[in-house]
Amino acid sequence: MTKSRKSTTLLTVSAVVAILVVLFVLFSAKPVYAGTVKPSGKTGGYTDKTNIQRELDKNGTVTLVKGKTYYLDGALHISSNQTINAKGATIVCKKCVMFNIPTKTKYKSIENFTLNGGYWKYPNKNGNSGSSIKIIHGNNITIKNVRLNHAKASGHSIELVACKNVLISNCVITPLGSSDSQTEEAIQLDVATHTTAYFLESKPFKTSLAKDLQNGATCKNVTIQNNTIIGNRGVVANYTRGENGKYLKKLHTNIVIKDNVITGRKGEGVSLFNTKSATVSNNTIMSKASGSGSAYTIGLHFACFGSNSKLSKGKITVTNNTVKGGRQAMQIYSHTSSKYGMVTIKKNKLYCKSGKGSALKVLSGQCISLTKKGNKSYGWNGK
Repeated sequence: MTKSRKSTTLLTVSAVVAILVVLFVLFSAKPVYAGTVKPSGKTGGYTDKTNIQRELDKNGTVTLVKGKTYYLDGALHISSNQTINAKGATIVCKKCVMFNIPTKTKYKSIENFTLNGGYWKYPNKNGNSGSSIKIIHGNNITIKNVRLNHAKASGHSIELVACKNVLISNCVITPLGSSDSQTEEAIQLDVATHTTAYFLESKPFKTSLAKDLQNGATCKNVTIQNNTIIGNRGVVANYTRGENGKYLKKLHTNIVIKDNVITGRKGEGVSLFNTKSATVSNNTIMSKASGSGSAYTIGLHFACFGSNSKLSKGKITVTNNTVKGGRQAMQIYSHTSSKYGMVTIKKNKLYCKSGKGSALKVLSGQCISLTKKGNKSYGWNGK
């Protein structure tokens, strides 16, 4: 072999070796997660808020560092196709935590949003006024592995207005401070109307679409599972008599509440109003409201307001729960001539301050089909 040919061969081998070394370094290195934001260490909140928002808007995904603390001086503005990964991080929010600005109807204002993890807290024991997390006209929303200790007891920890395909899972949700209000819940599932979503007519939400957004859209396909939830009320699917009863015929559908511990301090543990179909299973649900004469003292409360023939097409299933309440542990009641559809109540343990004879109230004449089997009723001293 000539000297020149040997030199060419050596150069070729060297080049191949160099390429292999580079590839080895690239593929063996630890992955770098796009969108990771380090805390600034500044407690004022402006810098962390700005950095997180910028990364969220740029990449659609932001990751906070486990074991670190962030300070936000304002709410995060969230939108479609975004993910916040905050597992193991602490986020001190001086105002509300996050919300979206709705720009579309038909559940299209925010789609495919995930909040995963984080201890989201208020900087003092008084709590934030209003809702900590507010999502309007959303679709495919996931909130999981979150600890939320931020809202005042007189406000909502999570408010969902006209949302569908929602999962709230493995969260611990607790309020701050105290309030005598019996009608403010930790998780509110709301119908979009002028009465219930009046805030759409003012900043920062105000747009020319406000009236279009207040279209009576309800919540659909919502699953709440494996959570600990405490509020003046725990979980409520809301309705409104406002606007001359214009939206009383709007019904929430397919609400699934399972494997939770839910406590209402001043009102019901769970209230599903104007809800066509629901499954409530394997929960511990309690109302700690004082007394036993008011509907607010019911542990698990279903009620229909306004005439709606579509109610009878639904299915209500309540199984394997432990429910504690005052006037009743559990009540299913229509305040009109409308009837519930197929109602199944099985294998629940029902504790009632008014005595075990009052623990369950459901009228067969108000259901197309009613099955009660294996339920046990007890008296309860409220403790």
